[in-house]
Amino acid sequence: MQLLKQVKEQGQDFEWYPTTPQIISMVKSCVDEHASILDIGAGDGRVLNQMAASGDKYAIEKSATLIQAMPGNIIIIGTDFHAATLIDKKVDVIFCNPPYSDFESWAVKIIREANAKKVFLVLPTRWKDCQSIKDALKLRKATARTLGTFDFLNAERKARANVDVLTINMQDSSYYDHLKTDPFEIWFNETFKINQKTEAEEEGGEQADGWQDKINKAVTNGKGSIDVMLELYQAEMTHLHENFKMLTALDPDLLKELDTNIGNIKDAVQKRITGLKNKYWKEVFDRMDEITTRLTTGTRKSMLDKLTGFTAVEFTEDNIRAVLIWAIKNANKYYDQQVIDVMESIVSKSNIKNYKSNQRTWQQSGWRYNRADDKNSHYALELRIICANAGGILDSEYGKYDYPNNLSKRAHDLVDDIIVIANNLGYKIENSAAVGGYHQQRAWQTNQTEEFEDINGDNIMNVKAFKNSNLHIKFKKELICMLNVEFGRLKGWLNSAEEAAQELEIPPALARATFKSSHQITNNNIKLLTQIDEDPEEDFILLTDEVAATG
Repeated sequence: MQLLKQVKEQGQDFEWYPTTPQIISMVKSCVDEHASILDIGAGDGRVLNQMAASGDKYAIEKSATLIQAMPGNIIIIGTDFHAATLIDKKVDVIFCNPPYSDFESWAVKIIREANAKKVFLVLPTRWKDCQSIKDALKLRKATARTLGTFDFLNAERKARANVDVLTINMQDSSYYDHLKTDPFEIWFNETFKINQKTEAEEEGGEQADGWQDKINKAVTNGKGSIDVMLELYQAEMTHLHENFKMLTALDPDLLKELDTNIGNIKDAVQKRITGLKNKYWKEVFDRMDEITTRLTTGTRKSMLDKLTGFTAVEFTEDNIRAVLIWAIKNANKYYDQQVIDVMESIVSKSNIKNYKSNQRTWQQSGWRYNRADDKNSHYALELRIICANAGGILDSEYGKYDYPNNLSKRAHDLVDDIIVIANNLGYKIENSAAVGGYHQQRAWQTNQTEEFEDINGDNIMNVKAFKNSNLHIKFKKELICMLNVEFGRLKGWLNSAEEAAQELEIPPALARATFKSSHQITNNNIKLLTQIDEDPEEDFILLTDEVAATG
């Protein structure tokens, strides 16, 4: 209710009636636990998180306040329902509890465009009298079945409305993962009127142009990158639309002679639209250096897979803002988790020492398979460690593709991940597993020390690699202290700088400087997209003032 009050005060109340527990329970019982779900009008995401167990969760939500309140595991794929197209948003289930003053247009759009196996709608009982909904169901060769009738008399937001919860099956039972009617085909046939004489299919392609040069040139003239990209995107989309409409106006016999048919055109349109969206979204993601360069190998892949895995979302300013809010909110979570992941990946019995107050006896059986066990808690890494089976020096002609600079890719990733963590703790290290001082390529040799320095030339880490797939690492004392303090804090073993100093037996000043020192995204270190520097390499992240304010 407090959140609803805040939404009202900010003029973002769009006549939504929160879905009741009874409705949630009814729908949840009909949804597979692994299903991907799109909630249209998702509010703060609580309904979506209750319905979707382990499947991917997607949302369309207009209120910026509610988007900000959403959990990080929900991906925003749209903000304006009427501006969104659903035909290219493939999910298992779509759920919507629309505003009842406009439920008919919402229901028709969802039924006609849904690229989902099942649709669940919460509609006033008078929906049965709506001819437009009946026509949409007929067009999709689908039937609506009422799961139950409910009211909002005892809901958080009371209303007299009586509603039916409908389930609509879109799936063709004869073919696995096929819909009875392709929503894209419906949209295409209505948008591009063409005489169909053949049904042969042929692939089309996407042409590239100098669009990135246009962006950079416009930015140097004082425009924001996002504004430029939106203008170019709209121009390209309009051009695409007009070109295909002109094509459909050609004589069908001429199209046949040119070996062009309805199948070619549909495939080409679909590919060009998808490709156009992907192209512009990728440009946004590529400019998020302030976030992505601070991620380790595994977390970078995990985060970018989430971001880029659903680029069918419309390329609009509101959607860019929503996606960037999601990225900012989740970045800090990734930064913290990757400290734990990297530290635990190099833990072994020979590499650790107990906290001062930890009197547990370390047992051999606990290692390798059961690190989460209580007897393996409250420890810190030694100054010198051995990383067994971390990948090492190439010892044969085989596997060269995976051994740049004679060092396995796995070992490269581990060394570079440690450097990423160190940079996030405040160091400035330009070295990597592949490149050393003065940007010289490394040539790893067995039992030969490779030194890693910060930008001031101070040694922060020495690494030796061996043919037995081991890495030997010696840390700078200050760095290993910082790693141990942040690792212990994030594991919940250290609750203050004072406790860190006592347990790890390090100087109190170092503990105070280190505790909570891991990099976090805040308003202060985010550049605004409206004032992008002329040098693209200096850009941190593309954001509007509004995004920065909510970040």
